[in-house]
Amino acid sequence: MKDSIFNTMKALNGFVSPSAHEREELEYVKKEIAPFVGEDNICFDKMGNLIAVLGKGKGEKVMFSAHSDTLGFVAYFIDDKGFVKVSPLGGINTQTLRGRQIRFTNGVNGLLFFETGDLNMRTAYVDIGAASKEEAEKLISLGMAASVVGEVFRMGGDCDPRIVSPFLDDRIAVAIQIEAIKKLSECRNELKNEVYFVFSVQEELGIRGATTAAFGIEPVYGVAIDVTGAADTPKCDPMNMKVGEGACIKYMDGSVICSPKMTEFMNSVAEKAGIKHQTEILLYGGTDAAAIQRSRAGAYAGGISIATRYIHSPTEEASLADCVSCVELIVALCKEGFSF
Repeated sequence: MKDSIFNTMKALNGFVSPSAHEREELEYVKKEIAPFVGEDNICFDKMGNLIAVLGKGKGEKVMFSAHSDTLGFVAYFIDDKGFVKVSPLGGINTQTLRGRQIRFTNGVNGLLFFETGDLNMRTAYVDIGAASKEEAEKLISLGMAASVVGEVFRMGGDCDPRIVSPFLDDRIAVAIQIEAIKKLSECRNELKNEVYFVFSVQEELGIRGATTAAFGIEPVYGVAIDVTGAADTPKCDPMNMKVGEGACIKYMDGSVICSPKMTEFMNSVAEKAGIKHQTEILLYGGTDAAAIQRSRAGAYAGGISIATRYIHSPTEEASLADCVSCVELIVALCKEGFSF
């Protein structure tokens, strides 16, 4: 399963899909999961979310959500010398950006630099190799989006190999959901709930896609799959989450306090199935769980997270063993059935 998740991440990494530009990536996801859910059980909604449903159990609806968008940039000005000014899409960490290669949605490459030592996006520009404004305008257009380009690779030992990529947030959760769908397809007729898997859009701009998806699905139970901060590097905040210690069961973050019934259920199932897990209390951030919890009359909301180092950087790091634990937990939860 580790190899399968890694290979899916490599494929996902080939797409430029910052917020509001996820469709090409999601068309790939659709092709991957269609044989396991059936063409009639998968669709795009008006917002652009990809939604698949598995199982026709009589229990109340369950919604899992992993966001498919990445951080990125949008071109807003081209100067006379052909340099492109860009504005951020999402919470960009400028400390990690100087000299990075970026790619626009049409495949044009560029280099991102700053005019001064002050790493402020107002002083950022992209060199796309154009000698003039006219030449640059033949390559890209205003409003075109871009994202950082980087390699997906492994590091560490065989017992707990690490995966490194620019966009583990949240493509690693997309890969995990794909793997969970494949596993659950083998027992779809035995599922007690109608289970929706949402590959949401525009999370980095304020959990927008999950908001509309949850409103349309109206789940009683909702689980966000996302990365969370790992507190295991020198001089970091003293939190509980550590890379290699299993799936993180979310209790709270900066946007949500999870349902106690949901966290109790998740812990019970994980312990019963012997799945390695740990407690997540994140002091900042937010996930699709907040949108699901507040939709319509509300939902029992929770989260399964992957402890990740260097989030919102071009070299995010997580444990492939933890990813496997997350898949196992999703599958075990669905087999057990949500009924509290």
